[in-house]
Amino acid sequence: MFDMLKVGRNIVRLRGVAGLTQMGLADKLGISYQAVSNWERGASMPDISKLPQLAEIFGVGIDEILGEGQSSGIIGSVLDHTTGDYFRQNEVSAEELSEIAPLLQTEQIGEAFEHVKQEGINAAGLLELAPFLSEETLDKCAKQLFAKEGSGVILPLAPFLSEEVLDELAERVLAKEGVGALVSLAPYVSEEALDELAGAVFRQEGVGALVPLAPFISEEALDELAEVVFKKEGSGALLPLAPFISEEALGELAELVFKKEGPGALLPLAPFLSEEILDEWVSQSFNK
Repeated sequence: MFDMLKVGRNIVRLRGVAGLTQMGLADKLGISYQAVSNWERGASMPDISKLPQLAEIFGVGIDEILGEGQSSGIIGSVLDHTTGDYFRQNEVSAEELSEIAPLLQTEQIGEAFEHVKQEGINAAGLLELAPFLSEETLDKCAKQLFAKEGSGVILPLAPFLSEEVLDELAERVLAKEGVGALVSLAPYVSEEALDELAGAVFRQEGVGALVPLAPFISEEALDELAEVVFKKEGSGALLPLAPFISEEALGELAELVFKKEGPGALLPLAPFLSEEILDEWVSQSFNK
């Protein structure tokens, strides 16, 4: 990473050699003198678009402002539109590119990233660059990494991926790695996709496998599944799902439980039922 204090000292020195005040340099650059002051104190870095102007004003190369090193070389190649030549002659890692990414525009990072990717990119390297790459680039790389390494590489990248790709990967994660891996990814998957996947999980593996997904399923879908669960497996199977079922649906199910299995079957569900339903249940029980 650039040493901002060192860059600031370089600007102070070069400004002094050029015989310019902070205000004079700011006027030449069309910026506020506070921006120049921030550079010189190491509080911020010059925007990449200002570097050629600074170099021209001071009569030096960009590397004399930023300091010699790989980062300066990459920035110089971006400004000179010689990125391809630079990457062919120098090996650059994703970590090194991520250090200068805040100074580059998205398309500039994308161009440089294409060259880094040709040398091989892993999950850690992609994560370093994720905040600076386009969603389209990240989606493509994430799918490639998932095919090679599985769902473990997707979770850290999930906040940066498109909903469309996350839904697609969620389906593949369930098919390849099972419900456990899907649960970790569930907070980032669309409700619509997760409802469909939850239905498939229930049909294939039963209510036990559905429970870990319950906090992420829509209330509407869960209410429908709860009714099917009760019809197939009885009230006992409803208990793990009860905290996530809507009050209205749970009231309707409680009435069915009371009629089919008797008042005793309602006891385990009582903590999740409304006072109105419980009062009615008690009243009916005593009137029998």
